[in-house]
Amino acid sequence: MRGLKLIILSFVILFTVVWLISLLIPSRVRISRAVNIHANKDSILSMVKDPMHWKEWYPGLDSSKPLYVEGRLKGAILSDKDPQHPVYLELEKETADEVTALFVGGRIKPVVNTWKTISYAHSDSLTLQWYMDFQLRWYPWEKFASLLLEKSYGPPMEKGLSDIKKSVQADLSSNN
Repeated sequence: MRGLKLIILSFVILFTVVWLISLLIPSRVRISRAVNIHANKDSILSMVKDPMHWKEWYPGLDSSKPLYVEGRLKGAILSDKDPQHPVYLELEKETADEVTALFVGGRIKPVVNTWKTISYAHSDSLTLQWYMDFQLRWYPWEKFASLLLEKSYGPPMEKGLSDIKKSVQADLSSNN
């Protein structure tokens, strides 16, 4: 009996210490990547605004299905294995310089994807910045898993931006 109490007390103390350490990890995590593209803003943002073009550059969407909302193409369905909790990417908002889409998946909080063009006065190129905002719950395993988000999402983001750059610049060179 004494050994069982020691095991239970040790588990409670260990869980409490791990939970307290996890409180030091922020609840909001942003991963950001950027690329300079020698092109105009409209040709860059047209790749991002139109879900029909997403398969050309967004990593992992090559086998996705289109997502229609009220009869309009609004995104892509990545997985519909669980009809109650499908995984999809849906356009949320568009402005002159920015496009926002929500990645909604299963039991996670929606991840905000934002693509923003930044222009500079004395430059012949634009910067396309892509950032993903993760909102984490208080769960210790979710907080510690967030330490790996940079390595999991960073390289695919870089590939996606590189593919946009190649596609846009190829279109420009074929038009000239």
